Amino acid sequence: MSGTLALVESPAQLLNVLEWAHVHPGEAASLTVAVLQPTDPRSREQVRRLCRYASRAGVAWRRYEVRAGYLERAQELVRLGRAVAAAERLVIGDLFSRTIQLLLPRSKAREVVVVDDGTATTELVSLLTSGQQLTRWHQGEVRPSARTGPVSRWLAREGLARATFFTCMPVEAPPGTEVRANTYAWSRETFGPVRVLPGADLAGSSLVETGVIDEDRYVEAVGWIADSRRAGRYLAHRRESPRKLDRIAAATGMEIVHPELPLELTALTEPIGLSVLTFASTVAYTLPIVLGGSPVRVELCELDDAWITPETAERSVDFLRRISAQAVHRHGLARIPPQGRGRRPSEPLPAPQ
Repeated sequence: MSGTLALVESPAQLLNVLEWAHVHPGEAASLTVAVLQPTDPRSREQVRRLCRYASRAGVAWRRYEVRAGYLERAQELVRLGRAVAAAERLVIGDLFSRTIQLLLPRSKAREVVVVDDGTATTELVSLLTSGQQLTRWHQGEVRPSARTGPVSRWLAREGLARATFFTCMPVEAPPGTEVRANTYAWSRETFGPVRVLPGADLAGSSLVETGVIDEDRYVEAVGWIADSRRAGRYLAHRRESPRKLDRIAAATGMEIVHPELPLELTALTEPIGLSVLTFASTVAYTLPIVLGGSPVRVELCELDDAWITPETAERSVDFLRRISAQAVHRHGLARIPPQGRGRRPSEPLPAPQ
């Protein structure tokens, strides 16, 4: 067996592999990152730019087009399967991924590290701890037991000496694993100082694209936030549809900005607003860490139940409420209540359960 292999499918996962490698130089000495190429153009562009930084950091990487046509996909999975089978340590960006789950039976790795995948890590740890099926938070209710599922079997197999979660999220380690803190040390030491713009930036959300929030209500809410907080720029999420972004630009007059890197790095490499406004998302946890010590203030835009689509499962709504409350209490974020709600931004949310 040989070395350390990382499996990543998004810019954020690649960033967090670089963070892990930075604080574990001995373990990462033999690291190669297998980039399972995403399909959407903006994600691919962010991955391409991050690969440049990986090279500068001395991290080897290789792209795999696992979402291409049937024949090319099959060939890429065979190549990737050989690399997985040979790796002594696996660093994984997304255990929810069907492609990665397909590869796990090939692995005989003695160590596995799950790197920060943001708020998805919160749900992953919860499901593994309770033994439920690994179903993404926005994909509906879960079945009660997955003790015999592929991920659970793989994590419980003989020969696995250590399993670690490397994350900035407030999670407790599932039985038989450990948690190590991701403090974004590589990002903070490599980039900056923070350059601050007057006014506010609003970080875009893909909650419409995942089917959780009604588009009309979202555009209306963005317009109210932009007007009430004088937000001049909308930092688009890489998964947001061009049509929705056109609607936001027309309705609000905000400048639509397409970040060329994950927002954590954009905040350190490009000028950023004095206030960064965000809906329930990973950046409510990561930006307060990345921007620590700067004058930039991160504020949470609360969701209104009226925005939720009828098809959204209660589990998904509970998840959004939980991560919002945890972010506020963990980082002391100010809150922006929905239009028409009278709570003051300084009024605290209930403590997370």
